[in-house]
Amino acid sequence: MKQKYFDSNNFKVNKTCRMGFRATQHEQITIQAKAQACGKSVSEYIRQCALGHKPKLRMTRSQAQAYISLNEARGDLIHIKNALNAMKPEDRLLCFGDAFKMRRWIAAANKLIKRWREIERTLTE
Repeated sequence: MKQKYFDSNNFKVNKTCRMGFRATQHEQITIQAKAQACGKSVSEYIRQCALGHKPKLRMTRSQAQAYISLNEARGDLIHIKNALNAMKPEDRLLCFGDAFKMRRWIAAANKLIKRWREIERTLTE
């Protein structure tokens, strides 16, 4: 029976060739750590690097929380947009013509901007 090179059930190519290389112990530890940080096996990590891909690190817990927070901030903006679109033009003019209400809008917008800056700092760390 012929060996399958393509599994039609999984749509994956079976890997049949074995390759190897020599490395120092320090290089081995570094490669293993980088592969683990990316959530990949050492073989998959080296294969992707050799083919010119740059494996991405998994998100940290704080980065995941920052993305969730960013999504919530986006939702807040959508709610504000929908609320403004639902208003009649006359009501919108009254709302934005009042200095007290404008200060409240600016304060709410500043909170949102500060939240975005915190999220940005978290994601870039």
